[in-house]
Amino acid sequence: MPAPTPSAVSRRALLARAALGAGALAVAGPLARGAAAALPGGAAALDVDGLRLAQVRVRGPRDAALLAGFDETHAVAGGVVDVLLWPGDEARLRRLGLEHRIVEPRADVRARATGLPVQPGERSAYRRLSDYTTDMVALASQHQGRARLITFPERSLEGRTVLGLEIADDVEAAATDGRPTFWVDGAHHSREWPSSEYSLMFAYDLLESFGTDERVTALLQRVKVVVVPVVNPDGFATSRDAVYATTPLDADVPWAVTGTMTGWRKNRRSFTGLLYGPAGTRSELNLDAHGVDPNRNYPFYWGGEGGGGDPTSQTYGGAEPFSEPEARNIAGLMKAQQVTAYLTNHTYGRLCMRPWGYTTHVSPDGPLQEELGARMCAFTGYRNQIGLSLYPTAGTSRDWSYGALRTLVYTFEHGTSFHPAYASTVPATYADNRRAWLLLAEAAADPAMHVVLTGRAVDATGAAVEGAKVVLSKTFRTPTAAQFETGSGYTAYRVVADGGVEETVRSAARTGPDGTFVVHANPSTRPTVLQDGRPAEAWTVTVGGSVRQVVADRGARVPLGDLVV
Repeated sequence: MPAPTPSAVSRRALLARAALGAGALAVAGPLARGAAAALPGGAAALDVDGLRLAQVRVRGPRDAALLAGFDETHAVAGGVVDVLLWPGDEARLRRLGLEHRIVEPRADVRARATGLPVQPGERSAYRRLSDYTTDMVALASQHQGRARLITFPERSLEGRTVLGLEIADDVEAAATDGRPTFWVDGAHHSREWPSSEYSLMFAYDLLESFGTDERVTALLQRVKVVVVPVVNPDGFATSRDAVYATTPLDADVPWAVTGTMTGWRKNRRSFTGLLYGPAGTRSELNLDAHGVDPNRNYPFYWGGEGGGGDPTSQTYGGAEPFSEPEARNIAGLMKAQQVTAYLTNHTYGRLCMRPWGYTTHVSPDGPLQEELGARMCAFTGYRNQIGLSLYPTAGTSRDWSYGALRTLVYTFEHGTSFHPAYASTVPATYADNRRAWLLLAEAAADPAMHVVLTGRAVDATGAAVEGAKVVLSKTFRTPTAAQFETGSGYTAYRVVADGGVEETVRSAARTGPDGTFVVHANPSTRPTVLQDGRPAEAWTVTVGGSVRQVVADRGARVPLGDLVV
């Protein structure tokens, strides 16, 4: 889908939306120019590591509505939520009568855990964006035959290239031999630096362990692993390379809207159309790039509660589904493969979350995902829960990959802050998560967890045909929030038949020397279609001139026999 051109939002309209926050309930006046200089401690000390948190008690719907105008980060037990306090926010909390306590920042300089072995890809400090590029290029070069660099088709809004790695025992063969894919990514959200570290460390681990670690070696013979450490390079670079200014970058707009310095969350989408400096350069200072949350831009239930319909929201989901290159890149490559399991990394909360993020209704694969999540949490100590248990979300990569592709998917929320001290947290957290991640990768490879199609391509005489293309495809409409029934709150689940976003999944494999193929795939029927009781969807399997319709659920093995090409 081509990128839409969002209608420009005037500066006055942007400020008005920022001021209204939660529908005129939360009044947020814009910072006066130079106001940051009057803040205690001086503006130079203001970054996400120095900003305070407020723990706010939500006593009912009114409090929840008032919090919509703040940078609400995570729910805590007992109806309490963490709010990151940008300049002016503490006074707003008092003015609105929200019950809260302030958590003062403290330097986190704890030492690395004693006795912990050096972890794969470990460093002494968080990588910058250029470090990720350097490391991925080096890994692909050093492990030729087992690692291949992915260059995603769309550059970022500021002109950056998005990179990933494909990893397998024979990465060239893995592209066409029909094996399933395990997908790992990080940094949908800019300020969540550890999510990128863990993703890249996993790539290091797989490549360095192959041939010496029996478990990893066996895994890479059965599955292809795709690792995308930085989904959102513009936002990540903005956060990681933040310069601590003495005045706000855009003094006319509240800090809670811009999300500046290391606390930047979203991408760099501009809504006023005003750009400063040459587009696509690192020196560009786009003062009006208030951004879209890439992890609210996927079509499934897009625009629903928790998706942010206002550009001033930290969870703004964009002008339309797939309006942002970050979401199009991830979804596009996923739909060209059979991603049977997916791990998307975030911070923070020490949580392992499965679908759904918008309803308490148990998904068709809910018991399976709950049990698998519990097994992973036995290693990590994380809480095993559905996404909605944290807060409502809409248009996330987690719910989309399950709702559209039927992928087994988990969001891991690591740690207790966005980017804590590296030495004391990153190596130990990766070590705690390694066994859980290998468990999920093995689930991606396990035929009992997906569908296996077998067959043989032959010519008119019955002779085997080597190298024949085997294509699995399906076209459907992914429902946005507008296509879901309304009026039943979070328990609404039945999908309205019309509307939504048209999507096509199309993966391909090749037959071997004897004409045979084994293709691993996700179930043919999406979860919402199963739940609604409509006729089951089918994979269209095309091999030359032979076309078959295959309806198969999780764990099925479907022999197609000889197919004349």
